[in-house]
Amino acid sequence: MVPGTVHELSEHDRLILDLEKTTHTPAARDALCRHIDLPPEKYAVVLEGLADTDAAYGYAPDVVERVRRLRAERFAFERRQGRWKTFMQ
Repeated sequence: MVPGTVHELSEHDRLILDLEKTTHTPAARDALCRHIDLPPEKYAVVLEGLADTDAAYGYAPDVVERVRRLRAERFAFERRQGRWKTFMQ
């Protein structure tokens, strides 16, 4: 976890987390990306990075927990499919 406070989140970070708090459409996500000058293909990367910060957890714990849960489920699926190998096997 990367330490931080809510005040260390940028306005763009807060906008992304605020959007994730809602039931949004891909069009809304794309509009936000245009507004903050973020390539849409980088949105998920930024969101994943935010999920690893204490500041984001302090601001939007429900969003961070959902992103972390989905990431864990994705890794578990990849591992079951044999596409994610650990060094200790």
